[in-house]
Amino acid sequence: MINIFVTYRCNLACSYCFARELHAEYPEDLTEADFDRLLEWMERAQLPAAAFIGGEPTLHPLLAYMIERTAEAGISPVLFTNGLFPTELADRLTPVVSNFVVNCNEPSLYTDGQAELLAANLRRIAASGARLTFSKNFSSQYCEYDYLLEACARYGVQSVRYDISRPSISAGNDHFTNDDTRRIISHIVRFVKACEERGVRTGLDCSVRLCDLRIEDRNYLERVSMKFSGVCHPSIDVHPDLSASYCLPMRDISVPDVTAFPSQDAVMWHFAERVRPIRKANVSTDCLECRDFMRRCQGGCMALRRASSPICREPDSDDGAKEEE
Repeated sequence: MINIFVTYRCNLACSYCFARELHAEYPEDLTEADFDRLLEWMERAQLPAAAFIGGEPTLHPLLAYMIERTAEAGISPVLFTNGLFPTELADRLTPVVSNFVVNCNEPSLYTDGQAELLAANLRRIAASGARLTFSKNFSSQYCEYDYLLEACARYGVQSVRYDISRPSISAGNDHFTNDDTRRIISHIVRFVKACEERGVRTGLDCSVRLCDLRIEDRNYLERVSMKFSGVCHPSIDVHPDLSASYCLPMRDISVPDVTAFPSQDAVMWHFAERVRPIRKANVSTDCLECRDFMRRCQGGCMALRRASSPICREPDSDDGAKEEE
């Protein structure tokens, strides 16, 4: 699956968001012409699924059209949203979206009107029988989760994606450092256990440093939490101009045109090779001496360990084609 950032506009201003500052770099939404080109590439590459994300993707005036065309092409559309969109849009999207992934903030972050709109859309999605997943970002300011457990019970949600807040490209957002992670990780484990006790499956969005966990907690998360890992893999975040990045926190590890590659696997391998030197950069002596390093763990988020100067060069526009020759 790839992530299609159809717009970086948003109707919220979450302090932990690592995408918000990219609106200055990509002020324009994904155009219909570029979407057509991207959809043709996704069909050729035989992608099984594509995620529509932002910003807040429902602000894009053509979102429903793009999702419907994606579904018609046999590609499962996933929608990442804050849930604050017109209720009639929910009615149009529920027949075609394969999974609504709704980011649920703590109640104090919503106005009364926003809270009512979110609840109305969640009721509509749940009543339609469409798949509904919650997502939770733990940040230094927002670590509560009881409200999320209550919402899971209220709307019949059986799956939650979670992560600790990651740095933006400038590291100017509210994010956890590797040292912060060591302090918060036991709280995350309690959250996962609370979900499991209620029959709610969990999945970790990105990797964590394994030594931050007690052995028993690590074994537990490896057993019950989907995608739990100490090593990250390319997200393939596609921007509105069809350039693509390894992930948003590592925005500069990018290619100018994702459609220049013959397949999703080719993009994955390209990014994996480009971050190889970064995986081994700025790690502690303890990491270098650890038997799990570079096997099961990369020593924490690479974006937090980046050197001040870029390690990898920006690729030429035909790098993808050259690699496949």
